Amino acid sequence: MGLRSRLLEIPIVYETLQNVLRRPECKSWVPHCLIEANPGITVLDVGCGIGKILTDLPEVTYVGIDHNHSSIAKATQSHGSRGRFLVLDVDDAPFKALGQFDRILLLGVLHHLSDEECRRMLPKLHEALAPDGLLVTFDCAIEKGQHPIARLLAKLDRGRYARSVARYRDLLEMTFTIKSETVRHDLLRVPYTVVAFRAQRCDSA
Repeated sequence: MGLRSRLLEIPIVYETLQNVLRRPECKSWVPHCLIEANPGITVLDVGCGIGKILTDLPEVTYVGIDHNHSSIAKATQSHGSRGRFLVLDVDDAPFKALGQFDRILLLGVLHHLSDEECRRMLPKLHEALAPDGLLVTFDCAIEKGQHPIARLLAKLDRGRYARSVARYRDLLEMTFTIKSETVRHDLLRVPYTVVAFRAQRCDSA
C-alpha cells in the first residue's frame, strides 16, 4: 500500500479532503434527492467509514458497518448518539440478524470491490432490503469523453475498480431492478465523474 493510500485510511485525513473538495450542492443532493431519507426510516450504511453521511440525514434509525476499526471508532465517537456503528462485513454471521432496511447505502463502495466481490455481496443486500426499500449507490466512473482530470482522478482513486456506467449497471442488474441512474460531473470543486443508482428488490418491481 502506497503512502497516499495509507494516508487516506486515516479518518481525519479522508474527512478533511472530502470537506475541501465537495461542493455545497453535493451535501444537499445526496441525502435529499438521491437517498430521500425521510424521518423515521431505517438506514444501513455499508462501508460507512466515519459516518459522515449521518450529519446530513434527518432522524433515522441508522446502522453503519465497516471493516476498518479506526473508522468505526471515529464514527462512534462523533455520531454514536445518533446511530450504531459496527465492525462487520456482510459475510459475517451477525449481519443477517440486523434485519431489513428501508435504505441501504453503498456510497463510494462498489469501485473498491472486484466484480466477484460485488456478485457475492449484492444478493446479501437484496435480502436485507425491505420490500419497498431502495438500494443507493454512488461511485466514481470512467466514461468516454469525460474531462481528462476526471479520468485521471478515477484511475488514481484508492479504489482499484472504477468502472464505466454501463458496467456498474450490469453488476447491479444481476440482483436488483434499477429505478434511476444519474451521472454528474459537478459535485466536486475539480472535474470528477460520478454515477448514482437507485434500485429495488427484483420482487418489488
